[in-house]
Amino acid sequence: MLDEDVRARRARVAPLPNTPPAQDIIRGATITGERDEERARSIAAVGGGGGAGPGAAPLRGAPSPISGGFGASGAATSSAGAGQGGPVGRARQLAAGYQPAVIKVVSYARGVARATATGQYVQREDVPLETHDGRLLTDREAVADEIKAWSADFSKRAESQDVGAFRLKLEGVPDTAEGRATYEKAIAAAFSGHRYAARVDVDEKGALEAHVVAAMAGSGKERFRIREAQAADRNHDARPRRLDSVSDAAVRARIEAASGIDGKAVVIRPGATSHGRDGVSYRLNKLIEKSAALDDRGKSLCNVADARVTAREWGPSLRSQSARDTMHLIISAKAGTDVAALTNAARAFLHDRFADHKFMFGVHTDKESAGHIHAHAVITVKNESGQKIHPNRDTFAEWREVYAQHAQAQGLKIVATSAKERASSQSYGPKDKAIVEAADRPRAAREARDRAYAADPFNQRLIDNARQRIRVARTNPIRLPMSAPDRKVVNESLLAWKTVAAEQPSNGAAKDMLERLLMAQTVGAILHTIGKRVEFLTRESEMPITSEQMLQDQRLMNDAVSRTSDRLDGETKQQFRQTSARYLETLANRIDLQRMQERGVQQLSRADVEAVVGVNADRLIERAQEIRIKEEREATSAEHLATSAIDAERRQEARGGIDPASQKELRAERAIVAGSQQSAAREAREAAAAVEAARAIAEHPAQPLPTSLVQTDALTKLRLEQEKIVSELEAQRSEAQSSKGQRYR
Repeated sequence: MLDEDVRARRARVAPLPNTPPAQDIIRGATITGERDEERARSIAAVGGGGGAGPGAAPLRGAPSPISGGFGASGAATSSAGAGQGGPVGRARQLAAGYQPAVIKVVSYARGVARATATGQYVQREDVPLETHDGRLLTDREAVADEIKAWSADFSKRAESQDVGAFRLKLEGVPDTAEGRATYEKAIAAAFSGHRYAARVDVDEKGALEAHVVAAMAGSGKERFRIREAQAADRNHDARPRRLDSVSDAAVRARIEAASGIDGKAVVIRPGATSHGRDGVSYRLNKLIEKSAALDDRGKSLCNVADARVTAREWGPSLRSQSARDTMHLIISAKAGTDVAALTNAARAFLHDRFADHKFMFGVHTDKESAGHIHAHAVITVKNESGQKIHPNRDTFAEWREVYAQHAQAQGLKIVATSAKERASSQSYGPKDKAIVEAADRPRAAREARDRAYAADPFNQRLIDNARQRIRVARTNPIRLPMSAPDRKVVNESLLAWKTVAAEQPSNGAAKDMLERLLMAQTVGAILHTIGKRVEFLTRESEMPITSEQMLQDQRLMNDAVSRTSDRLDGETKQQFRQTSARYLETLANRIDLQRMQERGVQQLSRADVEAVVGVNADRLIERAQEIRIKEEREATSAEHLATSAIDAERRQEARGGIDPASQKELRAERAIVAGSQQSAAREAREAAAAVEAARAIAEHPAQPLPTSLVQTDALTKLRLEQEKIVSELEAQRSEAQSSKGQRYR
C-alpha cells in the first residue's frame, strides 16, 4: 500500500528516457552533497565584469538585464518574477554556472554603541564605506560620527515585556480545600494559553492569595500588556501598574466562566516584568524563594535547577523582541566574482530597496582565499517616514530577485533562487564563521582576547552551535520537503531540472541536481504517506481497525523506512529517521493499546504504561548515549583548553617583568585560566550528568529524568520527549476509553 502510494506520486512526473527509478539513482556522494554545484566555492574567471563575456551564446530563457544603475523603487520588482524565467529559466542558469543570489541579515543592533561597533566591523581592514548620499567613510572616527548623526532617529522603545509577576486575589474565597481548588481553577482560566507557574499563600490577614509568574504572550495573538499609572494618578491609586483594559476584561471573563466568581470580586495586580529567558529564570527564582510552585503542566518548581529547566521550556513561547535601530545585511558572492561589478550591483540594489533609509556599505575580499567575497551594509531599520523594516521570507525572496536583476545588469552570472528549489540545507553566515575562527585560531593582534572569549563558559554553547551549523552547511544534506508548500516547490523544481537534463544530457550539474531533487521528492512522499496513514489508523472511527490490521501497516512502513534509510547517510538520514520514528512510535503505542483492549483489559497499571512506552526505549537510549558521548568529548576538550591556558600563564610568568604592561598581560592570562577552569568544571559536571542520564534512560525509559540531571539543552529536550511520549499514550488511552466505553486508571 505504502509503496503503491509513493509510486503513484512519482508517476505524476514522467521519467527521462533511459533514466532508472529514483531508488536506483540514489548514490551516497550525491546524497551528502559532495557534487552539489553550490559547494564549488569558486567560479572561473571571465570577462565582461564577471558575466558571460563577449561572444558567449545567450542562454535560452535567461532574463534580460535591467538598464541603469539606480532604479526607481519599484522598477526591478515589476519584472522580477518574469525576468528570472520561472523554474526552468532558473534551472538553465544554474546549470550554466550561474551562482545563487545570497542575501542574509547577520544581525540587528540597538543603540549608538552597538550600531557603531557594527559599522566599524564593516570598516575593518581600512575598507572605505560608501553612504546613502555618496560620501566615503575612511576611518573608525568617521563611522562613529555617521552613526551618531543617525541616532537622532533611533528608537526609544524598550525591550519587550516577556514575563511578568502577578498577584491574584478572589474576594470572599476562604482558606479551605474547596477554596484552594477554586483558586487553582481561577489561575488556570486567567492564564489560559500562557506558560505560567503559581503558588497559593495566606496573606497577613489570613486570606488566600495567589502569586503567579506568567509569560506575557499567550496562544493566538493574545499578549498581556501592563499600563503604568501616570505620576499624577499615583496619589489617588495605590496600584502603579495594571493590566490594560483588553487584557483585564479577558482575564476576569475567563475566571468568572471557570469558577462562577463575579469578575468584580477578582483582584489582579501586575508586578515587575522582565525580558527574555534570563528574565524567566529570575522571576521564577523570586517566586519559589518562600515555597514551591506548580507550573501550568503540573510540575513542581522547588529550586534553581527547576527554574532553569522551566525557563528553557518557556523560551519558544515568549515571542521576545528587542528594539532594533540598524540592520547588518550581507550580499555574498563566490571567489572570482568581479569586485567592481559586485560593488556596482550592491550599490544599485541598496538604492533600489532602501532609497529612503540611511545606509553605509563596503566590499570585503579578505575571505576570497576561502572561496567568497562579501558586500556588507549597515542600514537604519526606520526609514524617513518612520516605517520600520520587518523582513520575512517573502521579503528575502523579493530582495534576491531585485539583486539578481541588478547583478545581471552588471554582467554578473547571478540568479535568484531559493534553498527549497535546490533541496539545500546550507544556512550559516559570516557571524558563525567569525565565532569559530576566534575560538579555534586566535588572531595575532587579539590573541589574549580571542582565547579569553573561547575560554568563557558562557560562550561555549554559542561556539558549539556555530560549529554545528557550519558542519551541516558544508556537507549540505538534502533538505526534506515536510510541508505541502515545500513539496510543491520541489516538484516544480524537479520538472524544471528534467527539462534541462533532457536539453543538456551531458551536463553534470543538471544530472546531479536531478538526482538530488528525485531523492527529496521520494523521501518527502514517503514521510507524507506514512503521516497520513498513521493519522487514519489512530483516529476515532465507527469501525475500529484491529491491532492485526494496524500491525500489517506498521510492517510495511517499517520496511519502507528501513529500505529508504539504508540509501541515505549523514544529516539527511538522521532527519529522515527522526521524523519517521515519531509517526511509527505513535502507531506502535496505539497498536499496543488496541491489543490490550482486544484481550479485555479494563485497567492499565503503571507497569502496563511502561510496557507500552518500551517500544520507544531503543530510540531514547540511543539519543541518551549520543548526548553522553558529546558531553564527554566537550569535557575532554575543555580540560585540554584549561591545561593550555595554565601553560600559557606559566610562560607569561617566566618572561614577564614588573612593568605595567607585563603585569597587565599576566592578569589577562590569569583571567583566562580562571575562565578555562570554570568551563572545564562545568563541562565535567554536564558530562557526569549525561552519563547518569544515559544509565537512567536505559533502566527506565518511561520515567522522566530527575531535574538534577537536566543540566543542558539536549537533556532538557530528551526529558520533554519522554514526557511527550507518556502524554500521547494517556491521550490515546482516553480516546480508546471513550470509543470502547471501558474504564482505565
